[in-house]
Amino acid sequence: MKYKAHADRVAQLPCATCGAHGVVLHHPRIGQGMGQRAHDMLVIPLCPDCHTGPAGVHGDKSMMNLTKQTELQILGDTLARLYA
Repeated sequence: MKYKAHADRVAQLPCATCGAHGVVLHHPRIGQGMGQRAHDMLVIPLCPDCHTGPAGVHGDKSMMNLTKQTELQILGDTLARLYA
């Protein structure tokens, strides 16, 4: 897959919300329905707690709310860190 190199680079970044290392890739749902997934270029690095923990993006999103950013803003920051 030609986008694997991009995903591999994103996976090397620290968590976009707390800065921890050892991340998983989150596909934000921006303009997709519940059964759809974002393109593989549109991923953000999140540690397991910020991804699927009770305060993570698949929980009550309170960890993300502490950063005062939306998933779209975090995606933009991720792309800027990789390609700036």
